[in-house]
Amino acid sequence: MVRKAGGLLVVLFLWAANTMAQSTGLVDEWPMGRVYLASGDSVNGKITYHRSEDMVRINKPDGSVVAFSPIAVRGFEGLDNEGRYRRVFVTQRWNFGNDYSDFLAPAFFEQIVIGNYGLLKRETMTRRDISRDPMYRSSRYYYPYGNYPVGGPMYVEQRLENFFILLPNGKVKELRNVKKDLEVIYGKKENVMKDYIKQNKLKYTSLPDLAKIVSYLGAISQPEVKTTSVD
Repeated sequence: MVRKAGGLLVVLFLWAANTMAQSTGLVDEWPMGRVYLASGDSVNGKITYHRSEDMVRINKPDGSVVAFSPIAVRGFEGLDNEGRYRRVFVTQRWNFGNDYSDFLAPAFFEQIVIGNYGLLKRETMTRRDISRDPMYRSSRYYYPYGNYPVGGPMYVEQRLENFFILLPNGKVKELRNVKKDLEVIYGKKENVMKDYIKQNKLKYTSLPDLAKIVSYLGAISQPEVKTTSVD
């Protein structure tokens, strides 16, 4: 019987969160939020997150503006006007993709799943050549009023989601190939995980499904508590 991963799953549904943040390039804004400082203090106000610079700026109610880098922040959260949707970011130490270096520096990660294994996310910007896209060639999807560019590549900027797993030892590992990398992490639990994924028809390409997968891995990886009986 497949056990439920209850209590560990904290999914921040991004399609709902899109209604709460105004995004331009790699800059996100929320009308209200809170920054939790490493000193133990916190600051409230309008949140602006500059992803490229890994910096969070907050407009305080008194009109002053302060900015913080990850080294000064434990985490921050952004909320919509009604406070219904919340996106949470935490500071973790990371090698910034250099697997051959032991140097770790603090960076902001969006927190998707909390548990024995955590799911984290960062976003970057990429340029994609849409001139090779069948929709670009065969329809007016990109240029509904005609005036199609002729010759050479046609680039558009798109956000790229990069996922990471927070291991029980506190290490952040980038999931460059989500399915293959997770299957390596499963280890002896690979068959149990594959059964769970198959029975629940989960997909690695779906964020809610990926969150369930990581949450379940954390649930079945909890250390067993040994008890002794007294006669």
